[in-house]
Amino acid sequence: MAPRNRTSSRRPLWVIVLIAFVCAIVTGAYLYKPQHYTGCYLSNSCGSQPPLEPVRVYTDDEIAARAVMRDLVLSQPVQSKNPKIAFMFLTPSSLPFEKLWEKFFMGHEDRYTIYVHASREKTVHASPIFAGRDIRSEKVVWGTVTMIDAERRLLANALQDADNQHFVLLSESCVPLHNFDYVYSYLMETNISFVDSFDDPGPHGAGRYSEHMLPEIVKRDWRKGAQVVHGETAACSSYTC
Repeated sequence: MAPRNRTSSRRPLWVIVLIAFVCAIVTGAYLYKPQHYTGCYLSNSCGSQPPLEPVRVYTDDEIAARAVMRDLVLSQPVQSKNPKIAFMFLTPSSLPFEKLWEKFFMGHEDRYTIYVHASREKTVHASPIFAGRDIRSEKVVWGTVTMIDAERRLLANALQDADNQHFVLLSESCVPLHNFDYVYSYLMETNISFVDSFDDPGPHGAGRYSEHMLPEIVKRDWRKGAQVVHGETAACSSYTC
């Protein structure tokens, strides 16, 4: 009988070495995967993830303001012996309901302050309570940042009085729904703010968002709301922006 030829059934040595080398690379890649690819190993969503949002770079003024705000937040609140409510009116001209507000304020002169920002024309006051309450005003265009500038101007003036503990922003169409004692007690006995802000997916809410607002404002933080801040103490027509 002729000897059996075993040479043809043997695999070449280099093939075995190559397979072992490939297995070692795959095992090492799995065990020592880079940190920023961890999510890709757990799911197949890497390709579908949205691009990273641009990094927010603060200006020198913003950095200084953040430092000041940190000190203000950590500081003890001013304890006023005569706490007041600052009523801040944002109006294009004269207030049409001054006489009604006069009845609301009458007899409570030591518990409120009034500030009027008239953006279009000089006000003519029908009530002596509003005389001398106007602040320096500039032109305001609805739906633009000038409305925010006017609000900040009102707040800056109101903050000059340390007795002002609560701040109410009103338009010229606002009227009081309750008497002064009710409003004063309602606001002084609470430690929260009443701000109308909500996520509107429609064209007048999310539809107004623009990519040009990045990186200061990202879409997930975009909200719609009324600028007038009044809680349940007054009825107003909304100023939205």
